[in-house]
Amino acid sequence: MKLKGIVKVALLSKEDVAEVERLEREAEGKVLMGLCKGINLGVREALGRRAVYACITNSSLRWPKTSLVKIICDGETIGEDIYDEVELERLKKEGNIVVGNLVFYKEKMRLMKENREKISIIMLPLRIPELEGQGTVVGSPSPPADLYLKKRLGAPQDDPNIGTIIIGVNGDQK
Repeated sequence: MKLKGIVKVALLSKEDVAEVERLEREAEGKVLMGLCKGINLGVREALGRRAVYACITNSSLRWPKTSLVKIICDGETIGEDIYDEVELERLKKEGNIVVGNLVFYKEKMRLMKENREKISIIMLPLRIPELEGQGTVVGSPSPPADLYLKKRLGAPQDDPNIGTIIIGVNGDQK
C-alpha cells in the first residue's frame, strides 16, 4: 500500500489463485496481437509464490520503462517493446520495423517467416523499483483475470484508469 498508484491490496485465497491460473491459461490459448499465442510469465511466476496478492491500481502507478513484452521464435528474440526514444530512433534508422514502442528486428524476420508455428509472445514480470530485490514477482494479468480481480476486490470494472497487478512473495516481506 506504500507504493504510489496502489489503492487496494488483498491476499488471494487458494481458490482465487486457481481461478486466476485458469483464466490466464485460457487467455494464453488465444492469439495475441494477431501473431501467436502468449505466455504471461510475470503472472505465472507470481502465482507460484508462497503468498499472492492482488492489487488495484490507478493511473499514478509508475510502470517500468523496461521491456514488458518479448516476441520469441525458436528461442530467439525477434521483437520487443522498447521505451527509450533514442534507442527506438536508432533501431528504426538501422532498418528494423518500429511500430509505436514495438520493435521487430530485421535480421530475425526470416525466423518469423520460416517458423511461424514456433512464435510466442512472452509477457515479462514487471520490474517495479520499490519491490526489486525483495523476493517478489509482479505480473500484469490478462483482461479476463483483471476483470475477475476487479470484481473480487470491489473495484470499478469500466474505469480505464483502474487496473490490477499481482504480486507473489516468497519470504517475510512487509
